[in-house]
Amino acid sequence: MRPGTKRGALVRTVLTALATLLATLPALGWPAAATASPSPVTVPTAKVDCVVYDEAAGRCAVAGVVYAIAQIGDRTYIGGDFTSVSGQPRSNLAAIRADGTLDPAWTPEADGVVYALAASSDGSKVFLGGTFTAVNGQPRRLAAVTSDTGDLVAGWTTTTSNNTVRALVTDAGNRLYVGGSFSRIGGRDINRLAALNQTTGAVDPAFAPRPSSTVRALALSEDGTRLYAGGPFATIGGLSRPGAAELSSLTGQVTTFAPTDGGVVISMDVSPSGRLFFGTTNNRTWAYDPSSSGTPLYRVRTSGDVQAILATEEEVYVGGHFSGFPEAHLDRLHIGSFLAEDGTVTAWNPGANGSYGVWAFGLTPTLQSPNALPALSVGGDFTRVAGAARRGYARFRF
Repeated sequence: MRPGTKRGALVRTVLTALATLLATLPALGWPAAATASPSPVTVPTAKVDCVVYDEAAGRCAVAGVVYAIAQIGDRTYIGGDFTSVSGQPRSNLAAIRADGTLDPAWTPEADGVVYALAASSDGSKVFLGGTFTAVNGQPRRLAAVTSDTGDLVAGWTTTTSNNTVRALVTDAGNRLYVGGSFSRIGGRDINRLAALNQTTGAVDPAFAPRPSSTVRALALSEDGTRLYAGGPFATIGGLSRPGAAELSSLTGQVTTFAPTDGGVVISMDVSPSGRLFFGTTNNRTWAYDPSSSGTPLYRVRTSGDVQAILATEEEVYVGGHFSGFPEAHLDRLHIGSFLAEDGTVTAWNPGANGSYGVWAFGLTPTLQSPNALPALSVGGDFTRVAGAARRGYARFRF
């Protein structure tokens, strides 16, 4: 799934979206996309793309915070802690169409914060996790809703018995991985990390690595064989793995990969070639090659937490509660990027304000560039991005 040679293969969930757009939107004559960062020139190389922005009408504005982003086809699903989007009531969940407008048809409601979203491999469902206790008026701490209307999926009733779901990830087959602070799921005594059937919600009883504390972040290798988990845990699968671990996605067995450096993990992603990146509460983002060594390739220091990571083959985007890269002597307010190869900070410097800044990234196909790279979707508590008024959600078009 490489879009030319400019950038390596991107996040797996974009494949369906790109295929749909390429099949249905050929030869529209949209202008060519700008060069994506990294770039040799010292100017921002991406721009905010919200074609119908109207501050007075509240369009492209989220009244609250966006914590999670998922993509199915040309729809971008957002979850968080908000009450309206584009001036329309929305209870912590909404969908944005390719043209940047709110989708009026997708209207699920969660009664608490949505921290995690994941798209089913067939595109029919969106999985939800967070602190909520009900979705669409029905008791749920974990839920599956339809991708077209947001109705609860009939017969899919698996939920956690208590506490929060913090991370969700799906494979290309039929598995959903659930991480959080729960002690039981689907009626089974499996805590904090579990594997479910996407279609039925059935819990795999053999997949029970039992981390010693909360799972805050999850990521899958490109081929789906390895699952990465991050959080404040000290052990998982009975083995010492402070903060980060690699597991067999089939069995849940912990592999021999044992990072020598890190900390409490709060964000994580894997590049298409298998390089692992995770952010820790000591304001470091660590780069590893799990196939070769437990010693970090390098680490990038920020002035605050990195709360979101999106790794492509050439570039790693980071967002969070920071104002710069102190060792590189570069200011970057809540958002920036560095080269995947060696951690060199790029010239990309859009800036995002807010108390905590950026919480989520995603890749979104747009009508403006159907034959080019997807736009970078960004969610958080900001009200301005790249000098433009954008509340909670924005896009950067490459």
